[in-house]
Amino acid sequence: MKPYALFFATNPRFFFSLGVLLLSLREKSPALLEQADVLIYHQGLTPAQQNLLNNIIPCQFTEYYFPLKTDFDNINFKNFTQLAFARYDIFDLLDKYKKILYMDVDILINGELLPVVEKMGNKSGIVMSQDLQKNLSLITKNFNQPLPDYDMTVPCYNSGVILFSQAIKNRKQMRMWCYQKTVQWLENLVCPDQGVLNVLLQEFKIPVEILPDTCNCLPANKKYYDKKSNEVLVYHCAGGGLRFWSYTWFGPWQKFYDQYLKLGGTPHQEQEQSWLRFIKKHYLQRFSFFDRSPNPQIHPHRFITYCCKKLVGR
Repeated sequence: MKPYALFFATNPRFFFSLGVLLLSLREKSPALLEQADVLIYHQGLTPAQQNLLNNIIPCQFTEYYFPLKTDFDNINFKNFTQLAFARYDIFDLLDKYKKILYMDVDILINGELLPVVEKMGNKSGIVMSQDLQKNLSLITKNFNQPLPDYDMTVPCYNSGVILFSQAIKNRKQMRMWCYQKTVQWLENLVCPDQGVLNVLLQEFKIPVEILPDTCNCLPANKKYYDKKSNEVLVYHCAGGGLRFWSYTWFGPWQKFYDQYLKLGGTPHQEQEQSWLRFIKKHYLQRFSFFDRSPNPQIHPHRFITYCCKKLVGR
């Protein structure tokens, strides 16, 4: 068994995205793969889909079940699926692995991650990036109503990329605590798993080590659009309207998506926005200007700023 693990959770709808992620991981972070098992928790992946992923990287598959009875018709399960909560199981998996790196599947790997895994999390046990979304940087964003027993003025940490280590104290209690609080707070949660995990940090007094923004680079980050820099290690297209596959032409992601299709992967069924359809219809992706260009219909101010920077050669 390897000392580290990489943890992913997916269903058939986002199978394509995990396939692309694994292809980017294989090319960009081979050293980490030598030291880490790849764990995939899923609901409904077919044997053929599992074989395709295994042909990219050897994986260990686990069928996931939410362990408590609750209202599975709640909007939080419909919008995020049960698999959003699979990351809670990592606390128990730390009995087997020194460190486990969790990543959402709407992610693209752009660099070697082994140094990050080796160097971080040795003291605090949990490494997360601060959520710097404009006007939504506090823990309150995760709840409809503030929780009276907790400090709602503290920063929010993004749950899309998390490094867990055996340094976490009292972790035996944490898996079921998270599930129980999810059920208890279900009607009050907005970003469900993220809200629960942020409160967990307070409940168990866990000091968070800050993950660099280059290891969880979100669309609100200027580095996300910098095509000249190789600084970013992990691109994360968090936010339903900003997906790699629907918002605009994102060249690095499209490269691995083409590889996924050549392996026999099924094309995604997500609706592409008109800006991306326009780019593809006229084959505009051959011009560097359109790679990662902000969608002018959704973000007109970003698009104007982008155009101005191009005009002055920045």
